[in-house]
Amino acid sequence: MNSCSFVGRLVRDPELFAANGTDVVKFTLAINEYRRSKTGQKTKQVDYLDFEAWDSGATTISKYCSKGDELAVSASARQDRWNDPEGNKRSKIKFRVNSFNLFSQERYSEPKETEATV
Repeated sequence: MNSCSFVGRLVRDPELFAANGTDVVKFTLAINEYRRSKTGQKTKQVDYLDFEAWDSGATTISKYCSKGDELAVSASARQDRWNDPEGNKRSKIKFRVNSFNLFSQERYSEPKETEATV
């Protein structure tokens, strides 16, 4: 099974574009993780993960979300592979959104939390 869940904040405004006539949005989430060391000191680590959503999910995220908004995302991991201009093999993990919850209520006139499935 290839399923991951994350809660994080948008690093910048989502980027909407069309791919073969289908809406696609790309965005990056900053995901905080807190741990306690053996001495009891609390530390924070931030990971920046790239996501993409397609179709109506892309339109919704593009319309209602902007930098700093909090999202809960269920996604599947994908690995992109390519060769750079020098011929070196490169790869990157990104996540394809299956469903999401929008938590930033100031943009909505209806429910506090909106859920969508892609």
